[in-house]
Amino acid sequence: MKINELAKRLGLTPRAIRLYEQKGLLKPQRNADNGYRDYSDQDAWRLQTVASLRELGLGLQQIVGLLDKLDRDDRAEVHHYLELQRMAFTAKWVELKYAISCLDELITRTENKGSLALEDLFQLSGEVKRLQSAHASWKDRWHFDQLAVRFDEAAAQVATGSAATSEEYESALELIAEWVSPQREEKGLDIGTGTGNLAGKLLQRGADMAAVDQSKEMLSLCRKKHPQVACKLGNALSLPFLDRQFHFAVSAFALQHLEEEQQLLALAEMDRVLRSNGRICLAGPMYLTEAEKAASSPDKYPSSRSRLTEWLQQHHYVTIAHRISEGLHAVYGVRKH
Repeated sequence: MKINELAKRLGLTPRAIRLYEQKGLLKPQRNADNGYRDYSDQDAWRLQTVASLRELGLGLQQIVGLLDKLDRDDRAEVHHYLELQRMAFTAKWVELKYAISCLDELITRTENKGSLALEDLFQLSGEVKRLQSAHASWKDRWHFDQLAVRFDEAAAQVATGSAATSEEYESALELIAEWVSPQREEKGLDIGTGTGNLAGKLLQRGADMAAVDQSKEMLSLCRKKHPQVACKLGNALSLPFLDRQFHFAVSAFALQHLEEEQQLLALAEMDRVLRSNGRICLAGPMYLTEAEKAASSPDKYPSSRSRLTEWLQQHHYVTIAHRISEGLHAVYGVRKH
């Protein structure tokens, strides 16, 4: 078929089809007699794929990369590529949602004061900027994809980056499972799941578990070990779920990989995805005093137990905390409403 016929069939413009050809997304055959392009049904299906991906918000370069993986029938990479795009969209959505809430607050203050106060504008825009900076500054300095294959062989050392023993690691996971005590079919979320050790324990107790991790290799092992767990590629700062989805959220040995400001943003994300009376339970390296903080590993960001509990209390959680061992703590919060 000719280009005008193809354009009419798919609801595209000839100009758009030529652009996709220039980008290498389409390679029609040339008619030997007149040199015109001849488009096949396969070309039409490919164009329909490109148009559909465009509707989902993917850019042309992203589509080029994805189609290359499709052409090579690399199913694992296609799945991962789609997850990467979803993770990027989620991060933008979370930032936009926060910006809208700050704009709403600015409008309310302006209405109450009768005019726009510049100090309010500067304060709220500064909060949006800090959020964007916190999201952008996270980097995987520990190469979790490479660690995945041996994670379960030395889970405590790999997970904590500390001198915690395997017994202490297991004790922390068991304590979380005991404190959360999921009712059958309650929906739970494990953040920074790794290979799914904590998610697996809660699954055994009857919970309907989802899990998030930034490492595709960790998630691959989690899926093999616990196929019932709904695994999502994602970041603690932009959880890839809509609001009010879960009865509880847990995280073990993950927050120390975030800076202190990022840890509070992660708590805000957990709070966002929880239902009424939701629970949050955390365990990992935490400090109680500045002296303990000064003695911590320089390439990690251990959590302040008091700062975490204070944030939870300020956001209407009833909290308890427990020292599991030297430098290893657990924090539990139940939202009042």
